[in-house]
Amino acid sequence: MTTPTILPADATAERIVRHFQAVGFPGITEALLVRIRLKKGDRLEVDAAFDLALEREAVPPVHDFFEIRLYGFYSEIRTLADAKTAFATDFGRGLRVELPSLYFDAAPVVADDALATGTKYDAMLKLGNNTDGRAVAILLNDPNSSFFEYLGSQTGYDWQEITGNLGAAANSFVPDEDLL
Repeated sequence: MTTPTILPADATAERIVRHFQAVGFPGITEALLVRIRLKKGDRLEVDAAFDLALEREAVPPVHDFFEIRLYGFYSEIRTLADAKTAFATDFGRGLRVELPSLYFDAAPVVADDALATGTKYDAMLKLGNNTDGRAVAILLNDPNSSFFEYLGSQTGYDWQEITGNLGAAANSFVPDEDLL
C-alpha cells in the first residue's frame, strides 16, 4: 500500500526506504522525515528539563521546547493520515528523550528505541547539520537490531547519495500542524 503525498521530501523518504531494503533490511517499509525547530531555551535549559523528566520518570517536555513538522513521508504499510494519527504513540519515549542531542549535536546523530514494537519508530537519524535553526530527522521502523550494526560499519558512507538534497527539502515551507 503506497499512497503518494505532496510533501517536499517524499522522494527522499522513498529513496531512504529503498536503499535500506536493497542492502538487506526488507522490514524497513516506512520513513518519516520531520523538521525540528527549537521554540525556546538553549542547550543547558533544554538538557536540564529533559534530565529532570527522566529523573522523575515523567514525559519528556518535547512540546515545550520543540516544534516537529512533517515534510516527507513514504510507507508501504500505511497512509500518511494513519501515520499522523499514530505519531504521538509511534514516536516513543526512547526517541523523545534523544531530541536534545539530535537537535544540538553535530551530525551524524543516530538514536534508537530498543523497546519499539509494531509501527513504533525504532531509529531516528540526523544526517546533516542544522540549517536555518532546523534539524532534519529521519524516523525509521527497524524490526532488526542488526540495522544499527550496519550503521556502525558505514562510518564513511556517503549519506548524500541516499538522501538526495535533504537540506533543500528541510528549507521548504510546509503549511502543516505540529505533529505533537
